[in-house]
Amino acid sequence: MADVDTWAIEGLRRGEHQAYALVIEALHAPIHRFLFRLSGDVGVAEDLAQETFLAVWRGIDSFQGKSRFKTWVFGIAYRQFLRWRDRRTPQTASLDDSRDEDGAPAPVNQVIEQEEQRRVRAAVYSLPHPYREVVCLVHLDGLSYREAAEVLAVPVGTVKSRMNGAFKILRGKLGECEVQGNEVREPERVPGRPARPL
Repeated sequence: MADVDTWAIEGLRRGEHQAYALVIEALHAPIHRFLFRLSGDVGVAEDLAQETFLAVWRGIDSFQGKSRFKTWVFGIAYRQFLRWRDRRTPQTASLDDSRDEDGAPAPVNQVIEQEEQRRVRAAVYSLPHPYREVVCLVHLDGLSYREAAEVLAVPVGTVKSRMNGAFKILRGKLGECEVQGNEVREPERVPGRPARPL
């Protein structure tokens, strides 16, 4: 995942649209994936991503450089998600794999791969939110425990505790063969097909 260089950050502070475009280009895909994994809805993820980058544009002066810029943006995205979750009416997120993350119907030649990923994806999506969030941030988005703690505004020990709890739940749902140590095993891939993100 690309991080954003100092030049782009300083450009944002000066209100330069080119710098803003570079930030979006570098971080839109990982932020969208993160929000999609939390919300389970492609349209919601896109709306929240747009709100996130608007908040980045408006709030760049509050970035003090105490963490990586990417971590700061993930924190904004997470708070956007929490606001959406708090104001929405209760509903169950769809885990229908007939459409991919872009909302397009899944091609027939990806059906086998999707079936192999269904159990892992469903197990991760069914985790209670405090557990799902740490699994998404650390294992799917590649943040460190410290960075995940900054995004979630909790101590590092809380992140580690939630991760342990998440893997206990996942082992119960998936069995030891698909959860090794503290990692979710990727399903077997169809030969010649690139891996698709959870």
